[in-house]
Amino acid sequence: MELRPNQIEPVRLGVEYFSEKKPQPSLIIAPTAFGKSIVIASIAKGVAERLLVIQPSKELLEQNYTKFINLGGSASIYSASLGEKEIGNVTYATIGSIVNIATKFKELGITKVIIDECDRYPREPNGMLRRFLKGAGITHTLGLTATPLKLQTNMGDDGRPFSKLVMLTNRSKKGNFFKKIIHVAQIDDMVENKFWSPLQYVSYDFNTGDLIYNTTGADFTMNSIKKAYKNQNIGNKIIKKVEQLYTRRSILIAVPTIDEAVELANKLPNAAAVYSDMGVQERREIIDDFKSGKLRIIVQVNILSVGFDYPELDTIIIGRPTASLSWYYQFVGRVTRIHPQKTEGLVIDFVGSVPKFGKVEELYFKEDDKGRWELFGEEKKLLTSIPIKEIGLHIEGQPSPHELAAKGPKVIMPFGKFKGKEVREMPASYRDWMLGNFNWTPWNQKIKDEILRLKNIGI
Repeated sequence: MELRPNQIEPVRLGVEYFSEKKPQPSLIIAPTAFGKSIVIASIAKGVAERLLVIQPSKELLEQNYTKFINLGGSASIYSASLGEKEIGNVTYATIGSIVNIATKFKELGITKVIIDECDRYPREPNGMLRRFLKGAGITHTLGLTATPLKLQTNMGDDGRPFSKLVMLTNRSKKGNFFKKIIHVAQIDDMVENKFWSPLQYVSYDFNTGDLIYNTTGADFTMNSIKKAYKNQNIGNKIIKKVEQLYTRRSILIAVPTIDEAVELANKLPNAAAVYSDMGVQERREIIDDFKSGKLRIIVQVNILSVGFDYPELDTIIIGRPTASLSWYYQFVGRVTRIHPQKTEGLVIDFVGSVPKFGKVEELYFKEDDKGRWELFGEEKKLLTSIPIKEIGLHIEGQPSPHELAAKGPKVIMPFGKFKGKEVREMPASYRDWMLGNFNWTPWNQKIKDEILRLKNIGI
């Protein structure tokens, strides 16, 4: 198995990393469909010492292990869910199976670790991964991921919590275990070199009025997601659209709940639902039938949104509203893999994801002059280090909405619960309430003008 040209450099840097005397926990950023399994296997083969590879699921373990064997390597598996518990020169493991035997790895002198999908582990020191790394005396930790991001919840000036995406290497209130990024493979490189299928987007009008952010501002509440799905008749819209997709060979659909997945699958021809409550064997049979062509459609609930590797997949339908950029990117990533029988990947969006986040091929990481990395999207939208509610309002190289707000007139509230405060310091929800309930006169018109100015710039 020969490396692609764009895989050579991250493999070289990964092997070099494991020879450093005093390394810091580091990252390789590799887009969806980059071939992380092959990169991991090649690094593992190039390191002339015992090595541990950790992944978050048995499905990813099997995928990574198989790539290593195909490269001519010999490895062991330590995973209770796979029924194998053996430590070798190269060991592929799931963290839940090894967290309580950290001292065993320490006794064997295994001090080097690769972590696949490293963003999916909690950053807290008391999490399973961090406890294992400390207990085993690990000296070298190299993480790989397409989405080096974590949610962080902060308290706003108005006393309300909000959430934002932060890069794993940037300082945050929970610390930053990973300190360096040793290689970034940008998505546009995948596109230019034809390692991604060309993507075609079809996005339909969607009213976001039913959606309500949860208490942390990280995503929409499940009740509001279900309400939007029902009120806007998303299920029937998907059925009508599928009737038009007679030339598409395989279709993967995301919906909010198990009930909706089962109901939709029963109404679609040659379809089945996949969800968490399903038995492992039944789920595997459905996926195998989908890959073999016996099934044309799978309706799923967060089971095949991340890490599902099926290059022939040519269509995805987004029927689940989300405020999560990571989920959106990962789900669209399912259809980006190239295959001889596929001319392009089709992304059909019924829930406003494409207008909110932009095309995934426009995502790019950029480092500033202080060594701080951020993620940007279509039209240079800043996607990290800002409240999730403000995605789309911050543009690279332009003043932020808060900076624009500060440049405006200093309008002070002369009455009420926020008397003495600037209008821009008041919660947006209260300003909206004022617009609908106050009797506006020439005496208080300047307050209304300021509220409308702030609303116009997204504050």
